[in-house]
Amino acid sequence: MSKIRGFIKLIVLLIFTLTTYSVFAIGLVVPKLFTRRYEPWRNLFMRTWAEGTAFIFNMNLTIEGSPPKAPFFLVSNHLSYLDIVPLYLSLRCTFVAKKAVQNWPVLGFMVDSVGVIFVDRNRRTDVKRVNALLSGAMNEYQGLILFPEGTSSGGESILPFHASLLQYPAREEIPVHVASISYKTGPKDEPARDSVCFFGARHGFLEHLMKLAQTREIDCTIRFGEKTAQSNDRKELAEKLHLNVQEIFEPTSMKD
Repeated sequence: MSKIRGFIKLIVLLIFTLTTYSVFAIGLVVPKLFTRRYEPWRNLFMRTWAEGTAFIFNMNLTIEGSPPKAPFFLVSNHLSYLDIVPLYLSLRCTFVAKKAVQNWPVLGFMVDSVGVIFVDRNRRTDVKRVNALLSGAMNEYQGLILFPEGTSSGGESILPFHASLLQYPAREEIPVHVASISYKTGPKDEPARDSVCFFGARHGFLEHLMKLAQTREIDCTIRFGEKTAQSNDRKELAEKLHLNVQEIFEPTSMKD
C-alpha cells in the first residue's frame, strides 16, 4: 500500500511540476519582451511550486526566527534535495548548487532556467567564475543561499564548512546570515534520517525519491539565526558561520 501511495504522489508531483513550469516558461516572454527583471515572476513560480510540493508530501513547516529580506547572503546545513522547499517558502532566493545537477535530464535544464548558479567543485578555477556570478546575483529581488558543507548529511552533526565559495562575501565584507533545517517524520514512518535525508551512497536518487514519497508526514523546522557573521578572511568567516549554525542546530537522530 505504501508503494502505491508513493507512486501516486510522484505522478502528481510530476504533473504539477511540468504544468507550473510550462506556465512559468510561457510567462517569461513578458519580462523578456519588455526588458523587465524576471526574478519577481520566478519568485512567484518557485513559491507556488514549493507550496504544491509541500502539500503533495504532506510537509508541515515551522519557521523560527526572522528570515532575512533580499538582498542577503545566507548559509545553511544541508540534509536533502527537499531542503529547497522550506527555503523557497521562507525566502526570495536562488541557490549555489553542484554542477552535476545541471546535467540531470530535464530537471537540470529547469533548474538552470530559474537562476540557480552552478559550480564545479572539482575545478579550483571554477570558483573564480562563480564568485564573479555571485556579485551580480544579489539584488533587491533575491538573496543567495549556499550550503557550505559541500554535500548533504544525515543530520547528526554539522559537517565542516568549505571556505572557497565564501570568497565573495569575505571580499565585500558582507554580513552573512545563517539558517538550520531539521526534519521529523510521522509515528508510522521511517525516521527522517532514513527517509528524508539524502546522503552517502546508500540509495540512488530515484530509489530515495520513492522512499521519500512513501512517507506519510514530514515535519520541517527551519530556524533563522539572529546573528550574522562578517570577515574579510574567508576561512575565519567559515569558522564564525559554523559556530552560528551550530547554535541553532537540532540534530536529526536515528529515531524521531
